[in-house]
Formats: sequence, C-alpha cells, structure tokens
Amino acid sequence: MTPERALDIVAARLLGEQAIPVKIRTRTEVTDAEIDELLAAVDFLIVHYRDSDSVPRTLAAAFVDIYAGFVPGDGAVTASQAQRLEDVAIALQDKAYQLFG
Repeated sequence: MTPERALDIVAARLLGEQAIPVKIRTRTEVTDAEIDELLAAVDFLIVHYRDSDSVPRTLAAAFVDIYAGFVPGDGAVTASQAQRLEDVAIALQDKAYQLFG
C-alpha cells in the first residue's frame, strides 16, 4: 500500500458519497470488508506519519466527530450491529490518538 492509496481509502470510507457514516445514516449495509480496508489504511498511515509534524488536511477532516458518524439512529440496526459499529468507532478514536498524538 502507498500513502496515497491509504489516504484515498480513508477519504472514501469516511468522507465520500458512499462513506461508512453515510451508509449508516441511510441504513445501507456496511460490510466487514469496508471496515477492514479502512482500519488497515489507517494503521498504515499511523506508521507512515509517525515521525511527521503534520498530516494532510483530508486525513484530519476524516476524523472530525468520528464517533458520531458511527452511531446509528434508533431502530436502524440490530443490537449486535450497533455494538459492532460502536466498537469500530472506538477503535477509530484510538487510532486517531495514535495518528495525531
């Protein structure tokens, strides 16, 4: 994976028209593959930017209010799906601390 590809994945999965938060709001299925791809890209970028003083704006924007983007509305998903999405949101928050900390 390249930094550019990882940034593209993060932007698509968190900011794009078919982003995971958009899918959650519109009650469209979010696949494990999409989540796995996102988490792998973020992990790559954590390592890539470890010693950098700055990151691209797009990457920073992707993490603004990240937790809220993964909270489905009442009745939108099953309890197990809601728990899965909350776990992903918490993981992304932790990764944001690693990336920006």
